[in-house]
Amino acid sequence: MEFAEQLTQLLESKPWIIVVLSLWEASWTLLALWFAGRKNQKVWFVVCGIFQLFGLPEIIYLATQTNFFKNFKLND
Repeated sequence: MEFAEQLTQLLESKPWIIVVLSLWEASWTLLALWFAGRKNQKVWFVVCGIFQLFGLPEIIYLATQTNFFKNFKLND
């Protein structure tokens, strides 16, 4: 209960956090839906379209089913 109150206070004092999280979720969702649609992967399309969990299903899909992260290098 205390966590929920603190979270509510945080979001009321800094509403831009909601905008940032929404943009984060929308970008990953749209990217995953685009890849799943192009590859005709209906199950992944439905999963990524229905479950909104801060982009986690979408990132898992992109990492395991596509070459999206294939050439991604952190330390170059």
